[in-house]
Amino acid sequence: MKTWHVIILTIALLAALSAVAAENPENRKAAVPKYDARTEATFKGTVVEVTDRNCPVSGGMGSHIILKVGEKTIEIHLAATKFVKTYELVFNKGDAIEVIGSKVKFEDVDTIFAREIHRGNDTFVFRDKDGKPIW
Repeated sequence: MKTWHVIILTIALLAALSAVAAENPENRKAAVPKYDARTEATFKGTVVEVTDRNCPVSGGMGSHIILKVGEKTIEIHLAATKFVKTYELVFNKGDAIEVIGSKVKFEDVDTIFAREIHRGNDTFVFRDKDGKPIW
């Protein structure tokens, strides 16, 4: 009977140690913020860079723009790369654009989740009015 008590105690101890290890900040990934309509604003600027990279916001490969707004730059999260390429949405360095989106903190930096982008007479929509991705 004592053997069972030792086995149960050992299992409980291992479970507790696993929980402590999971709480280690190095093991936790930064939570992906949600689109927040309360922080929605319009940002006008010039495209400095266009990149596709692995991104937890897009759930895989995501398309991003680095936008120069005044003297600062900020990363704009557009959508999954597949969505952007399917609809042949092309942005180029030097494009003057207007972004409607939610400014949030992600990975300790300000970033914008784009809902809509205007370039000249073109409008590109990435999220619905509630901020839900359409891709």
